[in-house]
Amino acid sequence: MRKYRALLMNDIRHAALDPVLMAGMFAPLALLLLSRFGYPMASNWIEERYVFDIGEYSNFAATFLVVIIPMLTGMLTGLLMLDERDENIISYYAVTPLMRRGYMVYRLILPSILSAVLSALYLSLSGISEIRMESMYTLLLLALEAPCFALFLAAFSANKVEGLALSKIGGLFIAGPVVAYFVTGAWQLLGAWVPTYWPAKVFLVGVQGESLSAFAYFAVGLMFHVVLLVVMVRIFIKRVD
Repeated sequence: MRKYRALLMNDIRHAALDPVLMAGMFAPLALLLLSRFGYPMASNWIEERYVFDIGEYSNFAATFLVVIIPMLTGMLTGLLMLDERDENIISYYAVTPLMRRGYMVYRLILPSILSAVLSALYLSLSGISEIRMESMYTLLLLALEAPCFALFLAAFSANKVEGLALSKIGGLFIAGPVVAYFVTGAWQLLGAWVPTYWPAKVFLVGVQGESLSAFAYFAVGLMFHVVLLVVMVRIFIKRVD
């Protein structure tokens, strides 16, 4: 446990000295404040000026914003992993009592926990979403998305600069909630290949009270994320070797 505490303290010091990582740490709080205070103000202004009630789309807004949180925590972890790989620190960990397996466990579990906690806080305090029991399925999928996004950056980027560029391209993953909410019929299969589609779909079906459908989407989404995580881990390990 002490070895993980040392890694955590090192991560905190590293993030405090890096403006990009610092911005990523506070971004979830900004999303929460935007939803809590900015969304109602924007809704009232648009309704008064254009007679259009965006309050009807509050569930979409909630799921659209909440899927950004695992992307942010994943970005933080992925950039840290790139730094450690470039400085050959991962090879150092491999010959310590921590070993490479312990390092990978830490790097996968930490963003998962952060993503789940921050996402739960967002759904509970944003004021624009309805919390139901089915929301737990959404939180579990969001927890898996963070390490997947971290490994996506760490496995396919040659350095931290490429990682930042790839994280911007990865921002296209927010298309998942858009497909889940607006696209109908068989066309939704297009979104099934986007990781963010599954937590968004589970959340949107759950708030409609369709418990069995929410569980079915969760089961498929869980298998999809587990397979994706395993593939990303293998690619990253080959890249390190």
